[in-house]
Amino acid sequence: MTALLDRLEASPVELHSIMLVRHGHVVAEGWSAPYSAGRPHLLYSLTKSFTSVAVGLAIADGLLALDDRVVDVLPDHVPADVSEQGRRLTVHHLSGGRARRSVARSSRPAPGRGARSSSTCASSPPRTGSGW
Repeated sequence: MTALLDRLEASPVELHSIMLVRHGHVVAEGWSAPYSAGRPHLLYSLTKSFTSVAVGLAIADGLLALDDRVVDVLPDHVPADVSEQGRRLTVHHLSGGRARRSVARSSRPAPGRGARSSSTCASSPPRTGSGW
């Protein structure tokens, strides 16, 4: 652990905290000032990392496959007006973030139109091959 900390300290990485977990138990943890265990810490885009780990574990456990259609995995979140293209959207399509970027672009109000919600991803995704 000392060698790891020495290497991190010598690197340009701005380490805010570190936690070592072994067999499901925290065996070491520490923070760089001014950070601490009791101070909220913004994670920004880290949720994508947690999501990808969860998807990977679900695939490893046989609960999910990259070819599974999103409408089958999340049936309670499918818009009533989902397009045929939206019905073909798979976990694999979403895993690379391309569909998310398409939603981000389409969520901005177009001139003369109101804002569109992120649920429009399934009702009007980009054409196959255009963004996936």
